[in-house]
Amino acid sequence: MAVKLRLSRMGRSHKAFFRLNAIDSRSPRDGSVIEELGFHDPLVKDPSKEFVANLDRCKYWLDHGAIPSARVSSLLKKAGIEHKQLRLPKPGKPKAVPAPEGEKKAEAPAPAVAESAPAQSEAKKEETPSA
Repeated sequence: MAVKLRLSRMGRSHKAFFRLNAIDSRSPRDGSVIEELGFHDPLVKDPSKEFVANLDRCKYWLDHGAIPSARVSSLLKKAGIEHKQLRLPKPGKPKAVPAPEGEKKAEAPAPAVAESAPAQSEAKKEETPSA
């Protein structure tokens, strides 16, 4: 039986509340649960009360092959669990950060750009033989 650690949705419309469960991977999202491990309430302002879980039992399930969902992986990482089963995004290319207003490079004067264009066209004329 493949076990997953995932969230089941509780609460009412626009007031979501999630329970962290160890559940069979073939079960539906809100189906029968093997073990309830904690809860996640995204509407709570206090970060210590937003995600509460029994970290020892989470570690137990991870050690026995349970695969966490992406959201559960990030919540467990924030709670301080380091494990090879956690599915976290791999580092990629860093995003380009726009330079602040004061550090922009000075633009080249307009006549310098205009002078380079005729010089290129004259060089092309010299290369082509005239009839």
